[in-house]
Amino acid sequence: MEQPKQVDRQSIIEETMAKLSYYCLYLTKNKWDSEEITQEAVLKTLMKYPEEAFPPSVGLLKKIAYHAWIDRIRKQKKEELVSEIQDTTLAERQDNVQHMEQLRKLTPKQLIVFVLKEAFHYQSAEIADLLELNESAVKALLHRGRINIQADTIHPLVRNSWENLEQEEFFELIELSLNRDDPAEMIRILPTVFRTSKPYLQTNSNLYMAAA
Repeated sequence: MEQPKQVDRQSIIEETMAKLSYYCLYLTKNKWDSEEITQEAVLKTLMKYPEEAFPPSVGLLKKIAYHAWIDRIRKQKKEELVSEIQDTTLAERQDNVQHMEQLRKLTPKQLIVFVLKEAFHYQSAEIADLLELNESAVKALLHRGRINIQADTIHPLVRNSWENLEQEEFFELIELSLNRDDPAEMIRILPTVFRTSKPYLQTNSNLYMAAA
């Protein structure tokens, strides 16, 4: 007497699973995903309901499968977003390192003027007022700095210009200003950089224009 009931239950399970599989294939549009979502829906059902109550209604299984698929999509999108952010961050870091290496081709004065102009968008006249230079001197520093950046190597006069300054500490302050998008830290060191006496500049103007 028990055998027909067992056969009937097995038929119901097979019919329910067939409908669930068809729904999951329709939902995911992919054979492999549909099989995984089908299995996940069954496992979640068995964890929530007693085994003897399986299978529940097809509607309930479809609902569980639907939410499992939505959770998977959200997880995938989150992972893609995290990966994209990480890739972007890595690319930005690499760009920053490359940019900082390019800036090492500049003298301290060229560096200050170049960063104020290119990164913080100061006008030449504003830079001249800030550094107590005339505008022609600022433009000369910018011009020479751009030439140095395009060069393949660091000019010997650029290396010599760093002799009386702690270059790494200097660049740390520059990088700090850039990261904060605030030139305050950089401006703080201006007296250290622009302390050369005017008579010296006047008597050595050619050398100054080359190395400043």
